[in-house]
Amino acid sequence: MEAVHTIRREADGALLAGMRVIDGTSEWRRAPLYAVVHLRSGSAVLETGQTTFTLQAPVLLFFTPYQEYTFHGGFSGSHLSFHGDFYCIEKHRHEVACNGVLFNNIYTPPFVPLDEEQAASADKYLTLLRESITSKDDLAREDLVIAHLKILLIIATRVKSRQIEETLTQLPPDAGPRLAEFHQLLEAHFREWKKPAAYAAAMHITLKALSRLTGKYLSKTPSALIAERVVQEAKRALHFSHLSVKEIAAALGYDDPLYLSRVFRKQTGVSPREFRQQVGVTILV
Repeated sequence: MEAVHTIRREADGALLAGMRVIDGTSEWRRAPLYAVVHLRSGSAVLETGQTTFTLQAPVLLFFTPYQEYTFHGGFSGSHLSFHGDFYCIEKHRHEVACNGVLFNNIYTPPFVPLDEEQAASADKYLTLLRESITSKDDLAREDLVIAHLKILLIIATRVKSRQIEETLTQLPPDAGPRLAEFHQLLEAHFREWKKPAAYAAAMHITLKALSRLTGKYLSKTPSALIAERVVQEAKRALHFSHLSVKEIAAALGYDDPLYLSRVFRKQTGVSPREFRQQVGVTILV
Protein backbone atom coordinates (compact mmCIF):
# COMPACT_ATOMS: atom_id res chain seq x y z
CA MET A 1 0.00 0.00 0.00
CA GLU A 2 1.90 3.06 -1.22
CA ALA A 3 1.03 6.24 0.65
CA VAL A 4 0.73 9.58 -1.11
CA HIS A 5 2.83 11.33 1.55
CA THR A 6 5.64 9.40 3.20
CA ILE A 7 8.57 9.45 5.60
CA ARG A 8 11.28 7.01 4.58
CA ARG A 9 14.43 5.71 6.22
CA GLU A 10 17.45 7.44 4.72
CA ALA A 11 19.64 4.32 4.74
CA ASP A 12 17.47 2.08 2.56
CA GLY A 13 14.36 4.08 1.61
CA ALA A 14 12.07 1.81 3.64
CA LEU A 15 8.65 3.26 4.47
CA LEU A 16 8.44 4.46 8.07
CA ALA A 17 5.19 6.42 7.98
CA GLY A 18 2.72 7.49 5.35
CA MET A 19 -0.65 9.08 4.83
CA ARG A 20 -3.07 8.99 1.94
CA VAL A 21 -6.60 10.08 1.11
CA ILE A 22 -9.08 7.19 0.75
CA ASP A 23 -12.55 6.68 -0.66
CA GLY A 24 -14.73 3.86 -1.95
CA THR A 25 -12.39 3.23 -4.88
CA SER A 26 -9.23 2.75 -2.79
CA GLU A 27 -7.30 -0.51 -2.98
CA TRP A 28 -6.35 -2.50 0.11
CA ARG A 29 -3.66 -5.05 0.78
CA ARG A 30 -1.85 -6.36 3.84
CA ALA A 31 1.31 -4.59 4.90
CA PRO A 32 3.93 -4.84 7.70
CA LEU A 33 2.57 -1.61 9.20
CA TYR A 34 0.24 -0.39 11.89
CA ALA A 35 -2.66 1.56 10.44
CA VAL A 36 -5.13 4.19 11.61
CA VAL A 37 -8.05 4.61 9.21
CA HIS A 38 -10.29 7.66 9.53
CA LEU A 39 -13.68 7.53 7.86
CA ARG A 40 -14.62 11.19 7.82
CA SER A 41 -17.89 11.00 5.93
CA GLY A 42 -20.29 8.48 4.40
CA SER A 43 -20.70 4.81 5.24
CA ALA A 44 -18.65 1.68 4.63
CA VAL A 45 -18.68 -2.07 5.01
CA LEU A 46 -15.55 -3.33 6.74
CA GLU A 47 -14.42 -6.90 6.13
CA THR A 48 -11.68 -8.18 8.43
CA GLY A 49 -10.98 -11.89 8.37
CA GLN A 50 -14.35 -13.63 8.45
CA THR A 51 -16.09 -10.74 10.22
CA THR A 52 -18.10 -7.97 8.56
CA PHE A 53 -19.16 -4.63 10.08
CA THR A 54 -21.31 -1.81 8.72
CA LEU A 55 -19.84 1.56 9.70
CA GLN A 56 -21.22 5.08 9.71
CA ALA A 57 -18.75 7.97 9.75
CA PRO A 58 -17.15 9.55 11.67
CA VAL A 59 -15.13 6.60 12.97
CA LEU A 60 -11.49 5.68 13.61
CA LEU A 61 -10.17 2.17 12.96
CA PHE A 62 -6.95 0.52 14.13
CA PHE A 63 -5.07 -2.39 12.56
CA THR A 64 -1.85 -4.28 13.29
CA PRO A 65 0.87 -5.41 10.85
CA TYR A 66 -0.39 -7.88 8.24
CA GLN A 67 -3.95 -7.74 9.56
CA GLU A 68 -6.47 -8.32 6.79
CA TYR A 69 -9.02 -5.57 6.16
CA THR A 70 -10.94 -4.09 3.23
CA PHE A 71 -13.58 -1.39 2.89
CA HIS A 72 -16.48 -1.00 0.47
CA GLY A 73 -19.03 1.78 0.16
CA GLY A 74 -19.45 5.49 -0.34
CA PHE A 75 -17.03 7.16 2.05
CA SER A 76 -14.09 9.52 2.27
CA GLY A 77 -11.29 9.78 4.77
CA SER A 78 -7.62 9.11 5.33
CA HIS A 79 -5.27 6.19 5.93
CA LEU A 80 -2.28 6.68 8.22
CA SER A 81 0.30 3.89 8.42
CA PHE A 82 3.50 3.54 10.40
CA HIS A 83 6.21 0.96 10.98
CA GLY A 84 7.14 -0.31 14.44
CA ASP A 85 10.63 1.13 13.92
CA PHE A 86 9.05 4.58 13.60
CA TYR A 87 6.71 4.34 16.60
CA CYS A 88 6.57 1.26 18.84
CA ILE A 89 3.22 1.08 20.64
CA GLU A 90 4.56 -1.43 23.17
CA LYS A 91 7.71 0.54 23.98
CA HIS A 92 5.58 3.62 24.68
CA ARG A 93 2.87 1.75 26.59
CA HIS A 94 3.43 3.86 29.74
CA GLU A 95 2.82 7.07 27.78
CA VAL A 96 0.03 5.83 25.50
CA ALA A 97 -1.78 2.74 26.75
CA CYS A 98 -3.28 1.85 23.38
CA ASN A 99 -1.91 -1.68 23.04
CA GLY A 100 -4.67 -4.08 24.03
CA VAL A 101 -7.31 -1.38 23.63
CA LEU A 102 -6.99 0.03 20.11
CA PHE A 103 -4.49 -2.51 18.78
CA ASN A 104 -4.21 -6.24 19.54
CA ASN A 105 -7.67 -6.45 21.08
CA ILE A 106 -9.39 -9.59 19.81
CA TYR A 107 -12.42 -9.12 22.07
CA THR A 108 -13.82 -5.88 20.63
CA PRO A 109 -14.31 -4.54 17.09
CA PRO A 110 -11.28 -2.64 15.70
CA PHE A 111 -13.04 0.72 15.50
CA VAL A 112 -14.05 3.71 17.60
CA PRO A 113 -17.24 5.61 16.65
CA LEU A 114 -16.87 9.35 17.28
CA ASP A 115 -19.33 12.00 18.38
CA GLU A 116 -19.15 15.54 17.02
CA GLU A 117 -16.63 16.80 19.57
CA GLN A 118 -14.43 13.70 19.28
CA ALA A 119 -14.55 13.89 15.49
CA ALA A 120 -13.37 17.51 15.62
CA SER A 121 -10.40 16.51 17.79
CA ALA A 122 -9.51 13.63 15.47
CA ASP A 123 -9.72 15.92 12.45
CA LYS A 124 -7.44 18.43 14.16
CA TYR A 125 -4.62 16.01 14.88
CA LEU A 126 -4.93 14.16 11.59
CA THR A 127 -4.59 17.52 9.85
CA LEU A 128 -1.48 18.28 11.92
CA LEU A 129 -0.12 14.82 11.07
CA ARG A 130 -0.66 15.38 7.37
CA GLU A 131 0.95 18.84 7.52
CA SER A 132 3.95 17.42 9.40
CA ILE A 133 4.41 14.51 6.99
CA THR A 134 4.15 16.76 3.94
CA SER A 135 6.38 19.49 5.39
CA LYS A 136 9.52 20.31 3.41
CA ASP A 137 11.24 21.40 6.60
CA ASP A 138 13.16 18.38 7.93
CA LEU A 139 13.87 20.01 11.31
CA ALA A 140 12.22 17.73 13.93
CA ARG A 141 9.77 16.54 11.27
CA GLU A 142 9.58 12.98 12.57
CA ASP A 143 9.30 14.18 16.17
CA LEU A 144 6.30 16.32 15.23
CA VAL A 145 4.58 13.42 13.47
CA ILE A 146 5.13 11.16 16.50
CA ALA A 147 3.88 13.86 18.90
CA HIS A 148 0.63 14.31 16.97
CA LEU A 149 0.23 10.54 16.58
CA LYS A 150 0.58 10.07 20.35
CA ILE A 151 -2.15 12.62 21.06
CA LEU A 152 -4.47 11.03 18.50
CA LEU A 153 -3.91 7.59 20.07
CA ILE A 154 -4.50 8.96 23.58
CA ILE A 155 -7.79 10.54 22.51
CA ALA A 156 -8.96 7.34 20.80
CA THR A 157 -7.85 5.13 23.73
CA ARG A 158 -9.85 7.22 26.19
CA VAL A 159 -12.93 7.13 23.96
CA LYS A 160 -12.75 3.40 23.32
CA SER A 161 -12.10 2.57 26.98
CA ARG A 162 -15.29 4.41 27.91
CA GLN A 163 -17.18 2.68 25.11
CA ILE A 164 -16.00 -0.75 26.30
CA GLU A 165 -17.18 0.03 29.85
CA GLU A 166 -20.57 1.19 28.56
CA THR A 167 -20.95 -1.93 26.43
CA LEU A 168 -20.23 -4.20 29.40
CA THR A 169 -22.90 -2.49 31.51
CA GLN A 170 -25.46 -2.99 28.73
CA LEU A 171 -24.96 -6.75 28.38
CA PRO A 172 -27.70 -9.09 29.64
CA PRO A 173 -27.05 -10.31 33.21
CA ASP A 174 -26.16 -13.82 32.05
CA ALA A 175 -23.91 -12.76 29.14
CA GLY A 176 -21.42 -10.46 30.90
CA PRO A 177 -20.10 -13.00 33.44
CA ARG A 178 -19.97 -15.73 30.80
CA LEU A 179 -17.94 -13.58 28.42
CA ALA A 180 -15.62 -12.55 31.24
CA GLU A 181 -15.15 -16.20 32.17
CA PHE A 182 -14.32 -17.18 28.59
CA HIS A 183 -11.92 -14.22 28.34
CA GLN A 184 -10.11 -15.30 31.52
CA LEU A 185 -9.92 -18.93 30.41
CA LEU A 186 -8.60 -18.04 26.98
CA GLU A 187 -5.92 -15.76 28.42
CA ALA A 188 -4.89 -18.47 30.86
CA HIS A 189 -4.99 -21.52 28.58
CA PHE A 190 -4.55 -20.56 24.90
CA ARG A 191 -1.10 -22.14 24.93
CA GLU A 192 -2.42 -25.61 25.79
CA TRP A 193 -6.14 -25.59 24.93
CA LYS A 194 -6.58 -25.30 21.17
CA LYS A 195 -10.08 -26.86 20.96
CA PRO A 196 -13.24 -24.87 21.80
CA ALA A 197 -14.67 -27.92 23.57
CA ALA A 198 -12.08 -27.54 26.35
CA TYR A 199 -13.33 -24.03 27.12
CA ALA A 200 -16.97 -25.09 26.98
CA ALA A 201 -16.25 -27.94 29.40
CA ALA A 202 -14.45 -25.61 31.82
CA MET A 203 -17.44 -23.24 31.69
CA HIS A 204 -19.91 -26.14 32.18
CA ILE A 205 -21.83 -25.25 29.04
CA THR A 206 -22.25 -26.94 25.67
CA LEU A 207 -20.02 -26.09 22.72
CA LYS A 208 -23.13 -24.88 20.91
CA ALA A 209 -23.90 -22.47 23.75
CA LEU A 210 -20.34 -21.15 23.72
CA SER A 211 -20.50 -20.64 19.96
CA ARG A 212 -23.78 -18.73 20.31
CA LEU A 213 -22.26 -16.56 23.04
CA THR A 214 -19.13 -15.53 21.12
CA GLY A 215 -21.00 -15.23 17.83
CA LYS A 216 -23.64 -12.89 19.27
CA TYR A 217 -21.42 -10.66 21.38
CA LEU A 218 -17.95 -10.92 19.80
CA SER A 219 -18.97 -11.65 16.18
CA LYS A 220 -16.46 -14.53 16.08
CA THR A 221 -16.42 -18.27 16.58
CA PRO A 222 -14.53 -19.75 19.55
CA SER A 223 -12.08 -21.35 17.11
CA ALA A 224 -11.36 -17.99 15.48
CA LEU A 225 -10.75 -16.36 18.86
CA ILE A 226 -8.35 -19.12 19.92
CA ALA A 227 -6.42 -18.86 16.64
CA GLU A 228 -6.29 -15.05 16.86
CA ARG A 229 -4.97 -15.19 20.42
CA VAL A 230 -2.27 -17.70 19.47
CA VAL A 231 -1.19 -15.64 16.45
CA GLN A 232 -1.25 -12.45 18.53
CA GLU A 233 1.21 -14.03 20.95
CA ALA A 234 3.34 -15.37 18.10
CA LYS A 235 3.49 -11.87 16.57
CA ARG A 236 4.62 -10.47 19.89
CA ALA A 237 7.38 -13.07 20.25
CA LEU A 238 8.56 -12.55 16.67
CA HIS A 239 8.63 -8.78 17.06
CA PHE A 240 9.99 -8.46 20.60
CA SER A 241 12.44 -11.35 20.93
CA HIS A 242 15.09 -13.30 19.06
CA LEU A 243 13.44 -16.65 19.82
CA SER A 244 13.42 -19.02 16.85
CA VAL A 245 10.14 -20.06 15.23
CA LYS A 246 10.69 -23.53 16.70
CA GLU A 247 11.07 -22.07 20.19
CA ILE A 248 8.00 -19.87 19.78
CA ALA A 249 5.96 -22.83 18.53
CA ALA A 250 7.00 -24.90 21.55
CA ALA A 251 6.09 -22.08 23.93
CA LEU A 252 2.65 -21.90 22.29
CA GLY A 253 2.02 -25.63 22.66
CA TYR A 254 2.97 -26.90 19.21
CA ASP A 255 5.35 -29.84 18.85
CA ASP A 256 5.56 -29.17 15.12
CA PRO A 257 6.54 -25.58 14.18
CA LEU A 258 5.03 -26.15 10.73
CA TYR A 259 1.59 -26.31 12.32
CA LEU A 260 2.09 -22.89 13.91
CA SER A 261 3.33 -21.60 10.55
CA ARG A 262 0.11 -22.79 8.87
CA VAL A 263 -2.07 -21.13 11.51
CA PHE A 264 0.05 -17.97 11.32
CA ARG A 265 -0.04 -17.75 7.52
CA LYS A 266 -3.80 -18.28 7.48
CA GLN A 267 -4.24 -15.31 9.84
CA THR A 268 -1.63 -12.96 8.35
CA GLY A 269 -0.94 -14.05 4.79
CA VAL A 270 2.80 -14.44 5.50
CA SER A 271 5.02 -16.96 7.27
CA PRO A 272 6.46 -16.22 10.74
CA ARG A 273 9.90 -15.69 9.21
CA GLU A 274 8.54 -13.25 6.62
CA PHE A 275 6.68 -11.41 9.36
CA ARG A 276 9.86 -10.99 11.43
CA GLN A 277 11.86 -9.94 8.38
CA GLN A 278 9.37 -7.22 7.40
CA VAL A 279 8.18 -6.03 10.82
CA GLY A 280 11.61 -6.28 12.44
CA VAL A 281 12.80 -7.13 15.94
CA THR A 282 12.53 -4.62 18.77
CA ILE A 283 13.96 -5.55 22.16
CA LEU A 284 12.03 -3.96 24.99
CA VAL A 285 13.98 -2.69 28.00
